[in-house]
Amino acid sequence: MMDHPTALFVDPGIQASKYFNVGMFAILIFDYFITLETESQWVWHRRWNFVRFVFTVSRYLPFFAIGMTFTGALRTQYYPGESCVRFGQASTVLHIICILAAEGLLITRIYASWNSKRLLAFLIVFPLMCSAISYIISDTTLIFNSGNTTSLDIPNPGDCLFMGSKNNVYEYAVLLLYELVLFCLMMYIRFSKYGNVVGLLQRTFFNDSAKYMICIMIVSSFNIILTMAPPVTWVSITDSPQIVIHSVLASRILFNLRASEGQSHIHTLTDISELQFGEGQISTVAHGV
Repeated sequence: MMDHPTALFVDPGIQASKYFNVGMFAILIFDYFITLETESQWVWHRRWNFVRFVFTVSRYLPFFAIGMTFTGALRTQYYPGESCVRFGQASTVLHIICILAAEGLLITRIYASWNSKRLLAFLIVFPLMCSAISYIISDTTLIFNSGNTTSLDIPNPGDCLFMGSKNNVYEYAVLLLYELVLFCLMMYIRFSKYGNVVGLLQRTFFNDSAKYMICIMIVSSFNIILTMAPPVTWVSITDSPQIVIHSVLASRILFNLRASEGQSHIHTLTDISELQFGEGQISTVAHGV
């Protein structure tokens, strides 16, 4: 006789997390379609290079990453012998890659605005250090209320319950610190190198990048609060916002830079990386798509 499936545990926190993540998936799809024409105008005719590949990852991989979250949110039953561990691990890896791709686009633009090998080394090593630190401490129980990071009273057969861990707070804290450092670095470059002499491209780059980092810091702050303050069943409500905000803003920065490039009537027969802001200054569009 076949084993019958059992209903997974549900409470207001889990239900709210499911609704919120499904809603974020809808926002991602909506934003994609309202910017599709812009993407076709400023991206599709460009030749393929490394950074266009990174853009494509940051633009399209979130659909698979959040699609997996969406699938997990819709699950209501557990079938005996089933395991969701690998599914959850794959989803986590995709989420991380999405964030790294979006941040990679930002890093290349910051590097292009300064064009320093030491800066490039820092921009590569620093996020790797942040990721390693986040990974190491996320498996610890250093949180003050670490006894509540998991609930022993909530059945979670096969690890299929749509519920996260309070240890995710470390990842959000490291991301917040990372964005704060990049924000300070970009402001230093803005005022030390360019001063008051900025054109349309520079202004678009610095303004949009500042908005990007401020939004990421705000979302990360809310994620920290929502991870630590409510019961553990509410933690999964923070799964999708980071991916959506990274993908949406990273894409819009690129589109705005391309539009500014067009308005400035800057044309070149060579690769876009040779575009310049002014005399002898490499464009922040430099390593874009």
